[in-house]
This record gives sequence, structure tokens and C-alpha cells, in this order.
Amino acid sequence: MRYIVTRELLDHLTSLRFTLTTLILVALMVTNAIVHLQTHPERVRKYSEKVNASQTELKSRTQLYELLQKGPGKLYKRPSSLAFIADGGDALLPDESVSGGFWRLYGLTYLWSMGVPRLNMEALSNLRPTATVIDWVFIITYLLSFIPLLFTFDALSGERERGTLRLCLANSISRPALLVGKFFGSLIAVLIPFYFAILFNLAIISTGSWTQLGGADWGRVALIVLIASCYAGIFIAVGLIVSAMTRESRLSLVVLLLIWVTVVVFMPSTLGTLSAKWMPAVQTHHQFQKTTAAATDQIHKAFLDKRQALRERRQVEETSQEAAASIDTSELEIQQELVNKDMEMRERLSHQYLTAQSAQVLHARQITRCSPAAIVQYALESMAGTGFNRHLQFLEYVNLHVQQFRNFITEMDRGDPESLHIIGIPKGMSEKPVSPEAIPIFEDKLTFQDTLNPAIVDILLLILLLSVFLSGAFLVFLRSEV
Repeated sequence: MRYIVTRELLDHLTSLRFTLTTLILVALMVTNAIVHLQTHPERVRKYSEKVNASQTELKSRTQLYELLQKGPGKLYKRPSSLAFIADGGDALLPDESVSGGFWRLYGLTYLWSMGVPRLNMEALSNLRPTATVIDWVFIITYLLSFIPLLFTFDALSGERERGTLRLCLANSISRPALLVGKFFGSLIAVLIPFYFAILFNLAIISTGSWTQLGGADWGRVALIVLIASCYAGIFIAVGLIVSAMTRESRLSLVVLLLIWVTVVVFMPSTLGTLSAKWMPAVQTHHQFQKTTAAATDQIHKAFLDKRQALRERRQVEETSQEAAASIDTSELEIQQELVNKDMEMRERLSHQYLTAQSAQVLHARQITRCSPAAIVQYALESMAGTGFNRHLQFLEYVNLHVQQFRNFITEMDRGDPESLHIIGIPKGMSEKPVSPEAIPIFEDKLTFQDTLNPAIVDILLLILLLSVFLSGAFLVFLRSEV
């Protein structure tokens, strides 16, 4: 087997296709690195400026009610340090949180609520953006599926044509040993130029002061390389299956090209588009606003009814000092109920709207996972910390921070014995100034576990596909005629 691997590897290394593969991969990886060094510093700079401006504005608020009414400000998503690996369509995704509620009624103002960033659903339903981005995903999904087919289309059919396959099997070489040797020989020949191009790419990127990768980043890069290697192994196994089934190299090449166009080019984008048409339409932003406005009207109507009932009760009750204080507190509580219900309603409807949008995108991705190209893209996006899953994680972290922010306001108000502890109403909250250093600050972080969790299913699917196609190659070659 070692002799077969060595022979296959030497044949590939001395071939023209190996040289062209190396040149093409290196050229694309160098282009990717240069573009990243030109664009990533600007993204990081803009992110830092936005975060600093938001934090400065937040720390300028010294009253609890002002903090509650204006909220934690805009919360921004940190640009991924591995964006050069997978762009993930981040240009189509919002990079900040939004607030909801802009009314001033009955002398009251809204409380800050977590809104829904508007999504380009039509663009997100497709697997790839209209403009091609030369990142690792593009190089891997297209070239690392096409190149293995060029290296294996004549692996068995070519030797069958030349008559060398019969001579090999006439010796003490078993068919499984021959197939395994050809598989690893072709895999190593494909991965050598790919790894060389990756090293070239990372060496150039490491020269930039804005792109310094940490230990977790290098771990994610290593796992991404293993995912790409598994993906290349799938198409090598497919090439061996077709090569074992055909008796002519030309026929094998034509069949493999048809398979590649169907699986890599046609299926992902077509299935994504069709799945979006099959699913129920998601509520439009205009419809969402109408639903929110209707719910707000109901809350306001309930507030008016309660306030009218309170005023009628005032006319009946005696105007004693204790009664007046009780009435004032009751009115404040009714006002608190209005603003809090309004805030909770807006956040609940926003969450439902986001859930409906996310369900459509995730369902479309489940259908497109029929293609290995889609599987590897989603795995690389998750590991690189970009794409739709990363956006959903960012919104989860925003929600956790908002809860922490509101708990901070409640605890600060409870610590003031002079406060009425009626959260949401200026007269009912503490008027003591708040220290800017005590205000919780949002910091967007992405851990290795955060990137691995959404990628586990896709990684397991790739391993399963590799096992299935490699087993298929064994079965076909064992039953094929020499």
C-alpha cells in the first residue's frame, strides 16, 4: 500500500495539473490576504469608533430613569478576525442592535425596548451573495471539489484502458489495498498545494498589525483546515466511484463534471430559492409595524380606562391627606403599568418576528444541506464567527446584557430608601446620581465553544458523507470488471 501511495503521489507531483493547481490556489489565497489587509482595518476602526461613541453617551447619563428610558444605547457586533475565511454575507446582516418605541403620550414617554434589526430575507434565502467574494469558502467549495475530480477521473479507468490495472491485480495486491493507496495518494497530492497556499495566505495576513490571531483563532483555523481536508476527501471518493464504474477516462471526466455542476453549483442556490418559495411568507416590516401599533392602542385604551376609573374614585373618596397620597401612588402605578406593558409587548412581538425570520432561513439551510458544498460553507462560517448563526448569537448576548442592565437599574433604585420604587416613572424612581463606572458595559465576545457548537452537526455530516462515499468506492471497485 505504501508503494501504491508513493507511486500515485509521484505521478501527480510531476503532472501539469498539479503545477496549475498550485499556481491557482496560491494566486487566490494571496488575493484573499491582500484584500483582507485592505478592508479589515477599516472595519475594526469603524467598530471601535462606534463603540467608544456609544459608551461615552451612555456614561454621560447620571439618572436612573434616563438610563432606563434611553436604554444601554446601540450595541455593536465585533468584526470577526477570521472574516477572510468566511465572509458569511455579513454585508447583508445588521451589525448593531436597535431600539423600539417612539411615542410621547399623556405626559409619559416610552421605555427603551430591544427591537428587531431589519433583515434582507430575499438575499439571505440564497446560499451565496450576488457578488462573488474570494474567501476561503469560495476557494474550498469550488476548487477543492473540482480539483480532486481532475486528479481521480482516470485513477482506475485510465489504468483499465492502458491494461495496467489487470497487471496490478494479477500480483499479490488486493483491490482494497489498491483503492486505499490511490485514495491517499490523490488526497495528499490535492492537499499539498492547498496547505502551501494556506501557509502563504496566513503568512501575509500575519504581517498586518490589525490582524493578530490569538490561540483560539489558530485552533479554529486548524479545525477549518481539517474540515476542508474532509471535504476534499469526499470528492476524491466520488471520483474513484465514477472512475471504477467507467471503462474510458473521457466518459469518467464528463460524468464527474456533470456531478460537480449539479452538486456544487446548481443544487445549493436552486434549493435555497425554491425552499423560500415553498414556505409560508414571513410577515413584512410594514405588517409588523401595524401589529405593534394595534397592540399599543389596546394598551393605551386599557390605561385610559383605568385612569378614568381612578379619577371617578377620587371624586367619591374623602380628600384627606392619606387618601391623596394613596391616590397619587395609585396613579403612578397605573402609569408604570402602561410603560412596562408597552415595553414588554414591543420586545415580545420583536422576538416573535425574529423567530419567524430565523425559522425560514434555517429551514432553507436544512434543505440546501443536500449538497456537501452547502454543508462545508455553513461549517466554515460557524468556525470563522460570521454568517447568520453568528448574528443570532450576537442577539442572544444583547438580550442577556439588556437583562443585566435592567437588573442593575432595579438594584440601584432599591438601594435608595427615599425612592418610591416605581420603576419606569420619573417621580417613582431614585433621583440619586449614578456613577458612570458602575454602569454595565456591553462587550461582544466570541469564544471557541461559541463557534464550535453550531458547526458540530455540519462536521458530523461531512464525516458521514466521507464514510458513505468511501464505502461506496470500495463496493463499486470490488464488483467492477478489470
